[in-house]
Amino acid sequence: MRNCWLLLLGCLAAACGGNFSNDDLEFLNALPTREDLASELPGANGTVSEGGLRQRSAALAVGEPSELYRDTRAASDAFNGGMDGLLTLLEKIRELPPTTRGPELRVWGPWPDPNHPGHEVRFGMKREPERFTYVLQYRREGAGEDAWWSALEGAFQPDGGLRKGTGAVRILVKETKAHGFDAGGLANLDLLEIVYQTRALPITVQMRFVPASPQTASELLYGYRELPGGLGEMGFLLEDTDILPGTRKEDLAIISRWTKDRGGVGIVSVTGGDVPAGFTATQVECWDASFRVTYLKRSWETAVVGSASACPDVSALEQP
Repeated sequence: MRNCWLLLLGCLAAACGGNFSNDDLEFLNALPTREDLASELPGANGTVSEGGLRQRSAALAVGEPSELYRDTRAASDAFNGGMDGLLTLLEKIRELPPTTRGPELRVWGPWPDPNHPGHEVRFGMKREPERFTYVLQYRREGAGEDAWWSALEGAFQPDGGLRKGTGAVRILVKETKAHGFDAGGLANLDLLEIVYQTRALPITVQMRFVPASPQTASELLYGYRELPGGLGEMGFLLEDTDILPGTRKEDLAIISRWTKDRGGVGIVSVTGGDVPAGFTATQVECWDASFRVTYLKRSWETAVVGSASACPDVSALEQP
């Protein structure tokens, strides 16, 4: 899908320029921005090995690189990567005046789709009494209005203030593949769904990856929250996955909270499967501004590494 969007951006960049009306801007403000949705975990992006607890060291010491920060970095990169193509597309849409304007309608295109000869593409928005809706659509050139099909659909309900409100975006990967389009890095999915709210602090974003083959892959849920001053939280849930040695599958949940420049705190929880009934295997790990361990406590061990007093204060994010 990202490959498809990148070529579409070339099509948009070649479109004619012009001026925006105040009404145009009202439509454009209903589209989410990178600032609204992207995770802002401190630290550079990097390649992180997967595997949850099975890949964790048997022992960690104060001052060693934090494995839980590593996992949080991987989750943050996957979270941002999942929506990067979408946000890049919307950024380009904001640079272009609509091709068609109506009292409650804006349309960009249709234009020939450079990635799929014989097809054309358009982006449309409608203003309804309580919300805006939008779609990215394709059809074969020369086909009628009923031939348009949607690769993306979204909605935004304003709630006082610029870009304040609640929204949702669904990237319809299954439909895109069914029409013979290349879904790129999303090819193993049927659906990528993003739900967010910007009307009140903390800003929250949830992302759901629905696999194309549920028999071999599990649905993955991400959640992100953000407060002013660099406080952030990333959580993800992976159900029915093989984490611990044994024949049964467990549920893995990780919640990490961080500060702008004083490190973070992460909690890993594993339940079900080969974990004894009624027991939750947990690991609490803190890291400093250099992403190195300052504290580590595992529920299945009596030893504690470091001191809990070295953990940063992330209590502002502990409320639901």
